[in-house]
Amino acid sequence: MKKEILRINNLNYHYSLMNKLENISLCILEGECVGFLGLTYSGKDLLVQLLDGALEEDMGRSCICIGGQTVTEGKMLQEKVYHIAADNYVIDDWTVAEYIGLVDCGWLRMLLYEKLLETEVRQYFQDLNLDVDVTRKMRELTELEKRVVDLVKAHRKGARVVIIEDEFEGMDATALEEFARTMKHIIRDGMAVIVNSYSNLILSLLSDKYVIFNKGRIVKKCSKSYIRSGGHLERFLMGSEAGIHRRNQEGFLPENGHDREIVYQVRKVRLPDGQRKDFAFARGDVITFLVLDRKEKERLFMTLAGRETAEGIEYVLNGRQYQHVSCDLFIREKVVSVRHLGNREEIFAHMSVGENLLLPSLCKISSMEYIASSHRMPRIAVENMEMEEELLQSMEAEEMGINVLIGITLERWSIYNPRVLVLFEPFALCDIKGTQIVKDYIKKFAARGISVIIVKTREEYVEDISDQIIRID
Repeated sequence: MKKEILRINNLNYHYSLMNKLENISLCILEGECVGFLGLTYSGKDLLVQLLDGALEEDMGRSCICIGGQTVTEGKMLQEKVYHIAADNYVIDDWTVAEYIGLVDCGWLRMLLYEKLLETEVRQYFQDLNLDVDVTRKMRELTELEKRVVDLVKAHRKGARVVIIEDEFEGMDATALEEFARTMKHIIRDGMAVIVNSYSNLILSLLSDKYVIFNKGRIVKKCSKSYIRSGGHLERFLMGSEAGIHRRNQEGFLPENGHDREIVYQVRKVRLPDGQRKDFAFARGDVITFLVLDRKEKERLFMTLAGRETAEGIEYVLNGRQYQHVSCDLFIREKVVSVRHLGNREEIFAHMSVGENLLLPSLCKISSMEYIASSHRMPRIAVENMEMEEELLQSMEAEEMGINVLIGITLERWSIYNPRVLVLFEPFALCDIKGTQIVKDYIKKFAARGISVIIVKTREEYVEDISDQIIRID
């Protein structure tokens, strides 16, 4: 009989008016991997923060038991819960043995007993039937190997619950499937995993069961196979409001007879294999580049967006060829880019929604366009956030949820009406509602003849909106 790893009984916690938990009860057994699903402010992220020890306020810890022990203080959470995220590997000069050994020894002991530590950690991997060279530097490992090492670190630390908040950049579906098999092997005795991701691919490949949150409550606990389709899942995520928040599709349909007018070219782009290639982008096309390697992905985005000009690169803007470009030139030619869609870096935090949407200047929009667009401000905010229009009028952008920030950023560029829009991982911060908002805007941009360039890791969410998908190995 499997043991209980995590039990929560009738947990109630109010962090803010919109962010709360009500009557949360669940049980996770050893060897289980449970995916948390929900929209922004559904409660799933708040529960993860509580379990992770990120919130110090009293949360009624007597409601939580880990490994049969009632949690009485935050220190116990830090000892029993391990968090896997991409920023775990920022310090990459450690060996595998050092990365794992730092769990239970300080620098001095590690320097004195380096060989002994390597022997102990090597034996630990062998006991788990894992073949990993513990003398290799973390930066030399594949993305798959890094995550496996992190799981072993959690196991050695004595963690009972592993929370995975990682988009697994650099890993395709095959690598994710291999990670899932290894993960289930490691956690089968005395551990459990919670996956908190907005990626359907990650959730479906890693999870055995789903816990679905809506407005601070758990609305469904089920096996992965119970969910028949995206529409079936959406009914739980959005309740009776499913479909209501779909954006008005007026104007989203493609224009008839798009010609193949090339509006933007980037020539002699260096690929990972050393070759150089020319890319041309036509009016109204949506072109997606899939790049697994994180550094290569960022380099390609910066090159295509003109944010960094590499040696030998040539740009063709409005029929003119340039080897050296500037941000000012790209603005004049209406080539714009968004690197952190949904992040507060893309908005002016202390401005209202309307002020963020409409920032007129000589090179952007005219005063007539400003006036003509003003009626759209409250509509955009109300559609993307479950709040009254009167309240939104007085709120600053930094108080808004992710879906509103996504809507503000994309609506701003919709008003600006660029020739080319370059997006970096546009779905990275999206829940199911945010994903639909982004897809609808991309369709809208393309229908108006704007060339949309997307740079991301996997083809999740882009198959149905891309005219062409280019894989960069």
